[in-house]
Amino acid sequence: MLENRINGIGAVKVKLLLIKRFLGEKLKLKEFLTQMHFKVTQEGAKLAIPIDRIAYAGLFLLGRALK
Repeated sequence: MLENRINGIGAVKVKLLLIKRFLGEKLKLKEFLTQMHFKVTQEGAKLAIPIDRIAYAGLFLLGRALK
């Protein structure tokens, strides 16, 4: 879906905002997951297998979210 939109506007790559660290707050979970989804979609080839995606997401966990 995101890829189709990017191709539709003729851009090769879209600059995304920095991903905010997730501390385990329930109210910010959806925001974090959305940011991760867009980043993983953009980095497709680099994060091709699920374990790479999980490890990448783990880099942004802190506090209660890391436990």
